[in-house]
Amino acid sequence: MTTGLRFILLVFALVGFSGTGASLAIARQRQLADGERDLGMVGVAAMLFVFGALCTAVGAGPSGVLAFGGVVLWAAYVITADRIGMFRVTAAGVEEHTPAEPRQTT
Repeated sequence: MTTGLRFILLVFALVGFSGTGASLAIARQRQLADGERDLGMVGVAAMLFVFGALCTAVGAGPSGVLAFGGVVLWAAYVITADRIGMFRVTAAGVEEHTPAEPRQTT
């Protein structure tokens, strides 16, 4: 396998793991806001994770899934959660913002 092909596979894995982190952050925010789980977004996260894991496993080996995928997924989750207002990452630490009470569906 050439270096170029490995690079392309890892770029695709980067997209998959970034999408997974963002999807999980959005699903968590919706659960906090509405009080219900967003199974559609969790399904999207699972699909993107499998895609990223397969690309990483082929390009870097199974240990790359944890080493590369774990870091990218975590970073994407934190960046997305910060952008949608779940919490704020500042120099002093993390300030958590949660709604007063989740909405109740009747």
